[in-house]
Amino acid sequence: DWVENSTLAFVNHKCVSIDDVSSAIEAQAREKFLDRWGLTDIISLGGTSDGVKESSDYESKLRGLPESKLPRDGDGFPVFDLALVGVGDDGHIGSLYPNRSEIDVDDGPWTVAAFMKEPPSISLTLPVMQRAKSTVISAAGKSAKYPNGKASAMRLAVADEDVTPKDFPASALREHAVWIFDAPNGSEMDLEPSTIESAVADAC
Repeated sequence: DWVENSTLAFVNHKCVSIDDVSSAIEAQAREKFLDRWGLTDIISLGGTSDGVKESSDYESKLRGLPESKLPRDGDGFPVFDLALVGVGDDGHIGSLYPNRSEIDVDDGPWTVAAFMKEPPSISLTLPVMQRAKSTVISAAGKSAKYPNGKASAMRLAVADEDVTPKDFPASALREHAVWIFDAPNGSEMDLEPSTIESAVADAC
């Protein structure tokens, strides 16, 4: 049973009470699908507003997992089976924002405290995101304000050769992720229509 064999960790999470449905990703995920699935092996934050302590404690929890559950690579980084990563309009991934020091952390830490906003948050570091067996980034939907969704951000992340991970962090996952767009979000790139099944098969 996949539920019994699954452990869930968070790519990023605000440093708030984990029961705060308005702000905590864990509370939102539990409400929307985790409780319904019955998935209980979840690596949770402590629920404080202390970003540095939450990051340190979260990394300790991850490092405490046996390699049978969370394998490591030759550099000592964890290798998740699957990472679902969101991308902001400014190119941030997890809580790694453009032109901030957090995106530069690549020398060993698995997590980092991020102080771009208040309250702070924690995030997996870039090397950890890059090492997942499968990383999936999807962009779908549009609105009256954004008729093409995140099309510009997706183009910069996937196709613009002039951006760097420092100024547009999502570009650092360009070669590491399966990118899934609907028509509006892929409209600024010359892409052949595909299916999710074929995209995943091509990446495996």
